[in-house]
Amino acid sequence: MLKSFIIFIFFLFLSNFLYSKDNIDQWKDSEKTYLDLINEGFEIKAYDINNIKHKDGFFFLFFVTVLQKNNQVYECQEYQTLDENLISLDITFICRELVQPYEIGIGT
Repeated sequence: MLKSFIIFIFFLFLSNFLYSKDNIDQWKDSEKTYLDLINEGFEIKAYDINNIKHKDGFFFLFFVTVLQKNNQVYECQEYQTLDENLISLDITFICRELVQPYEIGIGT
């Protein structure tokens, strides 16, 4: 019984340290759009598109664009859901700036 209690307490305290850190990513979310970045002089350096067709007739489109100006780099991602008539049902858009990790993580 005491052994089980000690193991329980150990895992209870250990769980406080097992949360992932969200501040070690090298990509920082930005409020900027494609238009903002183009107007600031950024150029498109790479572009990729991927799509998935769902068995119910839905299409999922994924666009990734990399923009650069001097040493500043942004990656913009757009996720779009279309129905079988190619009408947009949902669009999500985010641009992220390449930065140093906010906090040094394991192995960085």
